[in-house]
Amino acid sequence: MSGGNGADGTDAGRERPVVRVLVVDDEPEFADETVSALERRRDRIDAAPVESAAAALDALSSSSFDCVVSGYELPETDGIELLETVRGRHGDLPFVLFTGAGSEAVASAAVSAGVDEYVRGETPDRYDRLAAAVDDVVSRTRSERRVADHLERISDAFCEVDGDWRVTHLNDRATDMIDLDADDLLGERIWDLFPETVGTDGEATLREAAATGDPVRFEQHLDRLGADLAVNAYPTGDGLALYFRDVTERRERERELRELSERLQLAVEGADVGVWDWDVQTDEVRFDERWAAMLGYDREEIGFDISSWEDRVHPDDLGSAWSAIETHFAGETDLYQCDYRMRSKSGEWKWIRDRGRVVERTDDGDPRRAVGIHIDVTEEKARERELERYRRIVDELPESVCVYDADGRFALVNDHAADVYGTAPEALVGAESCLVERIRAESDGDPFEALVDGDRDSLTGTRELDLPTKSDAIVDYALTRLVIDGEFDGVLGISRDVTDERRRQRRLEHTSARLEALFERSPDMIDIHDEAGEIVDANRAMTRELGYDRDEVVGMDVWEVDDELDPEEGVRLWDGLEMDETLRLETTFARADGSTFPVEVHVRRIDVRGEDRFLASSRDISERKAYERRIERENERLDEFASIVSHDLRNPLNVLSGYLRLARETGTDSYFDRCERALDEMERLIDDVLALAKQGETVGSFERVHLGELTAAYGDEAFGSTGGEDPFGGIEDAGGGAEGTPIEIAVETDSEICADPGRVRQLLGNLFRNSVEHGSTDSRAEPDDADERGVERVVVGDLPDGFYVEDDGPGIDPDQRDRVFESGYTTSETGTGFGLSIVQRIAEAHGWEVAVTEGERGGARFEFTGVDRPESTAEEAESTAGEVEPRD
Repeated sequence: MSGGNGADGTDAGRERPVVRVLVVDDEPEFADETVSALERRRDRIDAAPVESAAAALDALSSSSFDCVVSGYELPETDGIELLETVRGRHGDLPFVLFTGAGSEAVASAAVSAGVDEYVRGETPDRYDRLAAAVDDVVSRTRSERRVADHLERISDAFCEVDGDWRVTHLNDRATDMIDLDADDLLGERIWDLFPETVGTDGEATLREAAATGDPVRFEQHLDRLGADLAVNAYPTGDGLALYFRDVTERRERERELRELSERLQLAVEGADVGVWDWDVQTDEVRFDERWAAMLGYDREEIGFDISSWEDRVHPDDLGSAWSAIETHFAGETDLYQCDYRMRSKSGEWKWIRDRGRVVERTDDGDPRRAVGIHIDVTEEKARERELERYRRIVDELPESVCVYDADGRFALVNDHAADVYGTAPEALVGAESCLVERIRAESDGDPFEALVDGDRDSLTGTRELDLPTKSDAIVDYALTRLVIDGEFDGVLGISRDVTDERRRQRRLEHTSARLEALFERSPDMIDIHDEAGEIVDANRAMTRELGYDRDEVVGMDVWEVDDELDPEEGVRLWDGLEMDETLRLETTFARADGSTFPVEVHVRRIDVRGEDRFLASSRDISERKAYERRIERENERLDEFASIVSHDLRNPLNVLSGYLRLARETGTDSYFDRCERALDEMERLIDDVLALAKQGETVGSFERVHLGELTAAYGDEAFGSTGGEDPFGGIEDAGGGAEGTPIEIAVETDSEICADPGRVRQLLGNLFRNSVEHGSTDSRAEPDDADERGVERVVVGDLPDGFYVEDDGPGIDPDQRDRVFESGYTTSETGTGFGLSIVQRIAEAHGWEVAVTEGERGGARFEFTGVDRPESTAEEAESTAGEVEPRD
């Protein structure tokens, strides 16, 4: 190799610039020999060898070279692919293909790819020719190379003619195509060389180009060459430059494609198929007339855009369609296919079967173009839905439905048949039918074969079978010869398990005969039902009382007659009965006209020839129930009357007793006045209680009641002391305990309410007495601490919408507050348990709500809300609530 370059890019001492050549060959020895040969023959050549295309590209990227010399066979590629890569990356960099395995095919491909020179490596002077080629391509100007490249790329052959239409130049390809020596062609008129062109459109076109100076292109068939040529003519200064290429094979392919297209068009038209062509890069889509007509449109009404398709696809189907497209675009499927609904011009939805394929991709592998077809499958989908409905109907039938083949094996079965055999439908296909086997074994001849042969059309009967899921089953069956389109297609079999039905029928026949004489003439209603609650027989008395005919009652469920019986509860009761055990219950029967009446029923479990039955004897107890209700109401009123009398009269009796004793001891007349008031109170209570007992009323007329005055008057009367003496004289039932601890009634209200004053007085009295009875400590011992003593103070105060009564006693346990208003409930040894119940009834009679809670000092607090006030004082009472001074 020669020495290095100077700073100006030329060899030292030389006038001509250095030519840097990159030699590419997969054989290092051949590459080194080529480098040495080039440098020996041309001093200005500086060559460098590489062994692969990848190394060559790296070298070109990192250094500057004037020419590339490459072999054809390279690792993992070839010289032509390297040429294309070099052209793509380095433009017009001269490229010489130097190969020892030269051929016309390689040369043609190299020239088509744009190689500058092609040198065969098998000749003795190969290195001289290679050096000359390098000199030529490097020294040739870029414009000259472009012209040469243009000449090579335009066509396979080139010639020039002068103004007299004589041939002045031909390239090798042209002489090879005409199959004559260049010397025999030069100077000849083209019309003499190809006389068949005279008078043709081709001649006229060439003469027009010569006259106008405009380039032309046409195709001409030449009999002399036996070929179709594509001719490009370019006017020059003194004639025409003609580029011609043999397009015989192309035109033959075009003819074949036209014929194929015509056949395809006929097939498309016959199949009523619509065609689409999609430019995936631009989203432009071409739809043909049939595609548009399939949806009721003219082709001009459909836009050439993917949205024209997308906007018409059903929203529920668009996602699956795009998913199928993207899967195909990703190369996961060979074909895109999807069924979906599209909206037609009329607004109806049509089912479309869409099929397509990517026919062109980019260099990066992305889809560039896809084509496909649309087929209207609306009718097919409708048939599929209809078949699916039939299949579902058959599967939902309670009978076993199947189709047998000619050998009696299952060809098709429904779900019920598979359940009978304890397997899946698909597992049963191909298996032998035990029913067919039993029919053949127990029949004279072979009736199933007669069905197959067409000697009979149907076969019915009953057989006992041992099924996989049930032994000794009784089966009714019907077999029918199945013929479709005139041909035998199998035997349709329908069978039903009637084991329970048949056995129940036989048992009921015996039971009916046995029971008829027993219950038919009974005055009581009698029916017999099974374990499922179905009535299997009823006597005349029952049908008469219910208003049904016997045929109507038989077959009804028991709960259709028994108005109170829950089906599940009924079955549970019957299952719990032992054989011959009787259950008594009271319930209500419903007549046919909708009326009801109470009955007493005795149900007995009996055995009727091995089967469980239930004999129900029923009697109308309407009169007895009416009598019981009257007695119950009378007893309730009597109990209520006695309770109220005994409870409410006790307090005035205690007062009367206490003041009467004081009167005897002191002789003070004022005590007799107190006694007289107590007697008046007793008389009023007796009158009210009698009125309550007779009329059920608890409240009389409503009046304006001053709550504070009423409370103070009642407190002074019931709990006030006389000169410090105990008015109750230590009576245990009175308030304050044995030592006479006084009860202070504090009035913290000055409001008025609308109420019955007598009932309010009774309500307050019961609450005060409740505080005394339930708040007192042991009456026989003096408490050590004032906080441990009983109730000393009871407060009556205002609420925004009512009032409250509160004491300072021990209070009521929160767990017991919900029970204190129950009649008879008490925690006191002296209380009756009716006081607070009466309080609640009085409050409810006024329309009030009463609640018990805890007072400020821990005692019991009763709050009454929803209390009406006189209009003139309602606002005043609300504004003064909580501000009234306590009163003694």
